[in-house]
Amino acid sequence: MQKFFVTGSSKGIGRAITELILQQPDAEVTGISRTNTIISNRFTHVPINLEDVAKLPGIVDEIFADHSGFEKVVLINNAGYLGDIKYLGDIDHQEFIKVMNVNVTAPAILMNSFIRSFKNAVGKKVIVNIGSGAGRHPYDGWGAYCSSKAAIDMLSEVGDMENNLRKIGFRIVSLAPGPVDTDMQEVVRSTAIEDFSQIPKFIALQESGQLPGVEETAEKILSFITRIDQFEGSIQDIRKIPFNP
Repeated sequence: MQKFFVTGSSKGIGRAITELILQQPDAEVTGISRTNTIISNRFTHVPINLEDVAKLPGIVDEIFADHSGFEKVVLINNAGYLGDIKYLGDIDHQEFIKVMNVNVTAPAILMNSFIRSFKNAVGKKVIVNIGSGAGRHPYDGWGAYCSSKAAIDMLSEVGDMENNLRKIGFRIVSLAPGPVDTDMQEVVRSTAIEDFSQIPKFIALQESGQLPGVEETAEKILSFITRIDQFEGSIQDIRKIPFNP
């Protein structure tokens, strides 16, 4: 049996990933999100608002407890928050806090608990953090989001390095999915040009049909996880990975 833990499982890429996983008869999923849209006897929903990081430490250890016996355990830190697209100096302080809580602190706590819970477990152990090209290339107006995704890249690199030094059997990767046709893209395209100079580029992506859907992206993410041992390095980009459906 395989056990997956997916944050942000109620919509977008997270929901598409969850639904695809559940098509595998030997897979179970625990979804971590504020609301639930999945119905399956192999799906468990844990209602959590990842903004409220103060409550996470008392919850996450229970999420990962008593899952011995699975041949494969996978944590997919998918949930993310773009925040307001504004230049530094114009961003509300609370937006910075929210972006960092959802995109950095919450997945860091989940990773920490997952590794602690499964470090002595036998079987395949995988952590995939959904990163972003925005964490590897700057975008004006995206200061909070870019820096949060850069942080999750570095946390993935450190975690992978520590795993290799201790030889405890995890594979930890930050995987950038590229632009995807999600609610986030709609927010980006509706931003004022004075807050984001590259809006024309993102509008052109949508108008030219170059934005893949969440289902296509979910298929590629799961294909990558299935073949993860074929790829070296903890920083990956789905656009550079061969994919055969």
